[in-house]
Amino acid sequence: MQSHIAPVVVIALVVGIVAVIASKVAAKPRYKAVPLLTANEKEFFERLRRALPEALIFPQVAMSAIIQPISNGKQRTIDFRRISQKRVDSAVYDRQLALVAVVELDDRTHDAARDAVRDGYLASAGVRTVRFQSKAKPDENGIRSALYPSETRVQATEGSSLFRV
Repeated sequence: MQSHIAPVVVIALVVGIVAVIASKVAAKPRYKAVPLLTANEKEFFERLRRALPEALIFPQVAMSAIIQPISNGKQRTIDFRRISQKRVDSAVYDRQLALVAVVELDDRTHDAARDAVRDGYLASAGVRTVRFQSKAKPDENGIRSALYPSETRVQATEGSSLFRV
């Protein structure tokens, strides 16, 4: 009698395992909506908009939408995978949709070594990264001078006593 019980137990276990796997595969994926920005990022985004009213500012942009690898073959795939899951905090464009700079708001979760690597990827494509510390966010003038340093130098020069008549 025991010889008949063992195959029944094995069959029952296999059927049970298949049922569990099938239920997980057949289950519909479920998701929930999340805010695009945290409260801190939202506040800084509004500050960026006030500082740069002529600019178009896009938050949470995929790095692969800004830069692409120039290598070929397998190396291209490797290089693309380095950036494919990364996002930048904000991409700042002029009205002709030319990229001015990437803006990053660094909080306690940022790692300087990883940030340097990310900045290197962007710099290799000629994209400038401007970083601000979350605990010491600049005012609108500080943001503007960081993104348009030549504009700030011209204004300072024009207003200096050397050029007054």
